[in-house]
Amino acid sequence: MYPFLHLMPDGLLFIFSDTSSEIFDVAANETVKKMPLMPGMHRTYPNTGGSVMLPLQAENNYEPEIMICGGGQTQAIDSKCESSCGRLKPMSQDPIWQMTGMPGARGMVEGVLLLDGTVLWINGCHTGAQGFGLATNPALEALVYDPRSNTWTVSGTTTIARLYHSVALLLLDGTVLIAGSNPNEMPVILQHVEVHNQYRAFPTEFRIEIWTPPYLRGVKASRRPRDIGLSTYTLAAGTRFSVEFIIDEQVRNLDLVLYSGGFVTHSVHMGQAMVILENDGCETLSDGRRRVEASLPEGIQLAPGPYVVYVVANGIPGVGQFVTLRV
Repeated sequence: MYPFLHLMPDGLLFIFSDTSSEIFDVAANETVKKMPLMPGMHRTYPNTGGSVMLPLQAENNYEPEIMICGGGQTQAIDSKCESSCGRLKPMSQDPIWQMTGMPGARGMVEGVLLLDGTVLWINGCHTGAQGFGLATNPALEALVYDPRSNTWTVSGTTTIARLYHSVALLLLDGTVLIAGSNPNEMPVILQHVEVHNQYRAFPTEFRIEIWTPPYLRGVKASRRPRDIGLSTYTLAAGTRFSVEFIIDEQVRNLDLVLYSGGFVTHSVHMGQAMVILENDGCETLSDGRRRVEASLPEGIQLAPGPYVVYVVANGIPGVGQFVTLRV
């Protein structure tokens, strides 16, 4: 149940289950390439970890790279969880898992792509598995992974357990919504928690939290691009469009990011996609506004539907703008 799926830029599917993975051609209904087994414990339900496809970008010809973290040993409340992560380039000639490790073992951990190219790994447990009453020792720290330097940073701690049926999603303003956790067959409100009863040890969680990434902390939030407008809000492969915005400082570096947050079920996040679009650099207009032109790359396939375009200037994102991506 609940394999990890990622749409490759050539339209094929990357499918991962347990520790095995393959490239699957949906149109031909056949497996076209098998990957080496990923080292470590079980990685999918009922010992799910988390999976993301790292941002696609022109500088490496939009080559996809998958990252999978966490997992566990068995479907039991005392199950050990997995601390290792692996990165794989499935379209390379000889794919191989490059392993790294989180600061601690986790099951039901969820990865969220952040607008500066880092990845938030959050939620889950240090002991246990998916299922009702099968997790303990909640993972309370937010971990940020930088794929460029292969480094981890602890970036905040919560007091709320986020176990089975939790969710984390990037919002339009660049922060992350964290909600959910229902490790009980029937709802248990906070006042009726019984810490010594594994089936009532944690509440059905109705509280919602916002996690603020480092790129919006302190005075950075006041420096973000604003009054953002696009020349078109309907995009397709090869579409060229312009973006105008206001910013009160010199633009030293600029990224336009096309983002889909995907959807989440049973602590499994599917359909996330992030593309750093090529742009022609920033120009200043006569009224002081800034303008940048960009285009969607041709030759890579993205799932049609709603996306968000973010202007990231000097490492700080403006509020995202909804667009529709058509085939």
